[in-house]
Amino acid sequence: MANNGKNDVRTTADALLPDVVVAVRDCVLLQARSLIDFYTKCHARETDILLCDFNGLSIEPALKDALEGYKQSIEVHLLHLTAWRDLDYRTKHATGQYANATRRNSNEEVAPLAASILAALKCAAEKSSRWNKPFTDLYEASLSRYQNKSFDWPPYLGEKLAVVQYLDKCGL
Repeated sequence: MANNGKNDVRTTADALLPDVVVAVRDCVLLQARSLIDFYTKCHARETDILLCDFNGLSIEPALKDALEGYKQSIEVHLLHLTAWRDLDYRTKHATGQYANATRRNSNEEVAPLAASILAALKCAAEKSSRWNKPFTDLYEASLSRYQNKSFDWPPYLGEKLAVVQYLDKCGL
């Protein structure tokens, strides 16, 4: 059976890091977990940066609920060694706040989760505030990068000196 180019790349990547797709997916989920907190929390550690720190910006409640719906699943899947990973355990103990014994399928959830995070960024960008332009530019660059992996990330959104100059130019 002949390999196509995609399988060749996967075989090469797996030789460097066995089952590389799992590592990449888990990395995406960990980054998503941080962004979920950024968009949904308003009280955290003193050093945490949250959306509400930008003149009280927030996202729509339905979007906040959607993002928070991923949070526990990511925590159970990646951040805690817990009996909750086991279906029999979840089924036996599915009461009260744990009434839902299902566990999200991380392999199927990455694309909808990414779409929800982009939607949260768009929601923040559309709010009327002095941060409108930076969040709009960040949303447009993020969407472009998500849709086109060869999109060059703008230096003014990633390189410290350029970011500082950009924010200064925006009056921030």
